[in-house]
Amino acid sequence: MAAMLAWELHSRELSGALVDADFRAGGLDVLLGLESEEGLRFGGLDAPLGRIEGEALSRRLPQWEGIGVLAFDPWDGDAPNWWEIQAAIRALAEANDVVVVDAADGGALDTVPGLSDSRQIVAIELSVLGVARAKAHMARFAARDGVAAGDGVSAGKSGGTSESGSALAVVGIRPRGVRGNAGCLSVQEASDYLSYEVVGPLRFDRKLQRDLLEGLGIRRIGAGSASCVRQVADQIEAWMKEER
Repeated sequence: MAAMLAWELHSRELSGALVDADFRAGGLDVLLGLESEEGLRFGGLDAPLGRIEGEALSRRLPQWEGIGVLAFDPWDGDAPNWWEIQAAIRALAEANDVVVVDAADGGALDTVPGLSDSRQIVAIELSVLGVARAKAHMARFAARDGVAAGDGVSAGKSGGTSESGSALAVVGIRPRGVRGNAGCLSVQEASDYLSYEVVGPLRFDRKLQRDLLEGLGIRRIGAGSASCVRQVADQIEAWMKEER
């Protein structure tokens, strides 16, 4: 989802970068077919005094569909320190219109101040268990200085909420493998339970899954995902307008 979102924003002529902040699993470059491409990964990042020059960093990243990708490969070094992560994201934000960060299960949000304060997109499974987990997670971050947040994808150049909008967007994903509506909540049911508008649903795409597992990357955004991705991109553009 993070990659599709970065791709959609790039198609709107917004310069962007994609950051892999899944420090338990990583490998976003492999999924996107960039494993053989030269360029900087988190394992080779150097942030003296917690500072990196944005344009220089952007030039060193492998490119996917015109988007710089800063990936983490756990087989090629330890997870970076929080100040290195923050320095990299700040540098990329200085050099691009928008930075999309795959924050996985949200672990990095607890340790990197720049992420915990940024606009958040929570990806939730549309099941009873999925929305229950999401509600607890959203409440935890809503308590932080009055700023709502969540796990999943973080996007934006600066953090915080404005008087005219929320810092949080929620995307519902249909559970993989379900037939019909058995065991699957509707977007409206999830919205009612969370007391928050849920965008979606994002639907499982077998061809996309196959391409990613074979390291071919995302070659198209399928019809089951395109509308949802566009809605989230619209929200990000609205956030950007608020901050200008």
